Amino acid sequence: MPEGDSLVRLADRLRPVLEGQDLLRTDFRVPRLATVDLSGSAVRSVRSRAKYLLLEVDAAEGLTVLSHLKMEGRWETYTRVDGTGSPVTPRWRHPAWQARCVLETAQHQVVGFQLGLIEVLPTAEVPDRLGFLGPDLLDPEWADPDRAGELRAEAVRRLLAEPERPLGLALLDQRLLSGIGNIYRCEALLLAGLDPHRPVASVHDLPGLVDLARDLMRANTAPAPPGRPAPRRTTTAVVPDAGAPYGVRVTFPAALPPRRNTPPYWVYGRQREGCLRCGGPVTVATLGDGTGERTLYWCRQCQR
Repeated sequence: MPEGDSLVRLADRLRPVLEGQDLLRTDFRVPRLATVDLSGSAVRSVRSRAKYLLLEVDAAEGLTVLSHLKMEGRWETYTRVDGTGSPVTPRWRHPAWQARCVLETAQHQVVGFQLGLIEVLPTAEVPDRLGFLGPDLLDPEWADPDRAGELRAEAVRRLLAEPERPLGLALLDQRLLSGIGNIYRCEALLLAGLDPHRPVASVHDLPGLVDLARDLMRANTAPAPPGRPAPRRTTTAVVPDAGAPYGVRVTFPAALPPRRNTPPYWVYGRQREGCLRCGGPVTVATLGDGTGERTLYWCRQCQR
């Protein structure tokens, strides 16, 4: 399932194509939205919230197209006009039966394939619809130091609401803090040296863990340079720093040339190669609480 950094990059990719553009045609290919027609409306904004994409449309009552990719969803952009200004028929890279939403402007066709969720609701109702989410680790409001303190404190308060819950489960609960997924859960816990099975209340620096997870995600949100693919996601660009949470500081490799020979992760998916930090074996298991289980990767030597 895509994590919050993927949604930030997706919004950044769709924004220049959709924002400020009039919709000439819309086609929602799910039964409950079959009669929805947003043609003639303009797209006011394109943004992400946690793992959701929000397309705000300037319809008469103000509407938002809300989608969640789940495991297999994707949004893709196709050109409708060639270099000479002549119309062209886009050739989709996926079967038509996988399309759930088609949005057309004068220049582009934007198609959502295999979306796990798509809704159209009044924009005024969006805060209530997503009100269950905990603080979004990639919310732009973290840039304000005062607001960052409030968001961090709220995340810690929510995590401690169930003090005996295993830490590895709490970090994936979007009601507590949102946007983080399995990759960043595994990687943040490895760098912090925390066993994912230990109770939340036993962690001595929860605010520092929140900051570490946020920095790992934030380092992977930079858009791709013009004409080049997006930098490969990585969590290994860290340096020792005694003053940083858990003694490591995250650098921001997205602004640098990709290091192709550097392993992207410390422990995630490394059951064959071993832990990148100590070289020891990586343990793979499932961790769940009855509401769904996710594959967990951790190092028994580094995470005692």
